[in-house]
Amino acid sequence: MQSDRPTLTQVQIIQSLAEALSWLEKEISWGVSPGELNHLTGRIGELYAAMITRGQMALDTNQRGYDVVSASNERISVKTVTT
Repeated sequence: MQSDRPTLTQVQIIQSLAEALSWLEKEISWGVSPGELNHLTGRIGELYAAMITRGQMALDTNQRGYDVVSASNERISVKTVTT
């Protein structure tokens, strides 16, 4: 994936994932239903997929067709479901 736009390092992806998980835990401890946190759980899923594939988040918000580009340049669509 080549672009002039900035990309996240793996450390930044892991840090962002930790922060998002921390917010999820806070929201749940405040009584918010996980089903009401779709944006947050979706971001957690995307960050996790980027981390395990050593990839990058799609450069455009709401990129059509995929959310993550793996280190081997595979385009991955991430669907995170809460129950």
